[in-house]
Amino acid sequence: MKEDFLLTTPLARRLYHEVAEELPVIDYHNHLSVADLASDRICENIYELWLKPDPYKHRAMRICGVPERLITGEGSAKEKFFAWCHIFPMLVGNPLYHWSVMELSRVFGIEELPCDANAQSIWDRANAVIGDRAYSMLSLLRGFRAEYIAPCAALNDSLTWTGKKDGLTVAPSLRGDDLLLPDRSTLSALEKNTGIRIATLEDYRQAVAQRLDAFAAVGCRFTDHALDNGFRYLSDDGENTRRFAGLLAGEVLGEADRNALRSQNLRMLGGEYASRKFTLQLHIGAQRTTSTRLRELAGAAGGFASIGNCMDVRSLTSLLDDMEQAPAGLPKTVLMTLNPADNSAVSILSGSYAKDGMTGLIGQGPAWWWCDHLTGMTEVFESVSAYGVLSAFIGMTTDSRSVLSFVRHEYFRRVLCKWMGEKAARDELPDSFEALAPVVRAVCYENVRRVL
Repeated sequence: MKEDFLLTTPLARRLYHEVAEELPVIDYHNHLSVADLASDRICENIYELWLKPDPYKHRAMRICGVPERLITGEGSAKEKFFAWCHIFPMLVGNPLYHWSVMELSRVFGIEELPCDANAQSIWDRANAVIGDRAYSMLSLLRGFRAEYIAPCAALNDSLTWTGKKDGLTVAPSLRGDDLLLPDRSTLSALEKNTGIRIATLEDYRQAVAQRLDAFAAVGCRFTDHALDNGFRYLSDDGENTRRFAGLLAGEVLGEADRNALRSQNLRMLGGEYASRKFTLQLHIGAQRTTSTRLRELAGAAGGFASIGNCMDVRSLTSLLDDMEQAPAGLPKTVLMTLNPADNSAVSILSGSYAKDGMTGLIGQGPAWWWCDHLTGMTEVFESVSAYGVLSAFIGMTTDSRSVLSFVRHEYFRRVLCKWMGEKAARDELPDSFEALAPVVRAVCYENVRRVL
């Protein structure tokens, strides 16, 4: 990996090497295994560490025709690794090509490009060191300069894995999707965890609030909800107490009632988040239902979801407006849109809601999921700077299941410095290190650090 990878101008190189490169990493939303973090797991081989937890790689292998038995199926770890090396030369132009090169270089010091000819060599070299303590989960994160990481956790999950260890804070990011239309198992677990019998909507709010206090006590500062393709928001019509009672009684609610109750609980949660100064992330626009066959083979997070239609702007703004008018006000909110066609609409909302003394009450999040590559990141930079304030941008998070994907923070920082350097060379930004260095520092670290 070249020292100046992606850094096409002298200013870009200076911004990266003198400012961005050594900044700590705060990853405010990911899907790392909390069991692996709790045990500080050391993987058995490079497949377990590098390929198994990475649906991006699984998706690419499917596109290239690799049989599922060599992706998530019964094939051996070595067979799956060799299958990945076989298709890797086909990935030129895909962000996985860059990311994989960075992962091999930064973590293992391997500069070879995977292919059939060197699969055995890479397998042997990586596995010769992977059992060392330096390759444990927490050690790898420290090697990426991680300061604070927030794996997703449901409200009823155990929090015993959280804490600060040798300068690294591990705290939950609350994944609240199961709270919008809670099923019996969610309600039963909530009753058990809180000692509150849930017989009314207000009982439910009190039980949720108690668990949110437990999350706050272990360092939680972020929450997230998926507003998937087709999300519709409904303002309060005064009937949600009745709807919740029906839910408790086991009634099958119609779609309109389900949407209304989801909306009610999202409003309620927004107020609870605001009162605790939690930052709310809204992940907008995923089409998660695609191939039934692959879902059955690989599970819900198997890497086959897609980008949905353009978002319902009216639903989103109605939600934000209702939250803003509530007693606790609107929580700091990060809007992460999966469809690039929504970038402008999302970015401009940063100027539609505000709170005295707070920078960036509402802001667009980083390019997310299928869009967190050079083009997607650049499009977000363009959108945020054109319609909002780049200096208020919250910066990168991985949203990943693989610890090695933390190299994407480096990738993001290189892309940001590349973009700024090239804009400056065209007189679209000040051609001044002194003017741009504070912006790089804010976007890569300081803005998200202020939230903690």
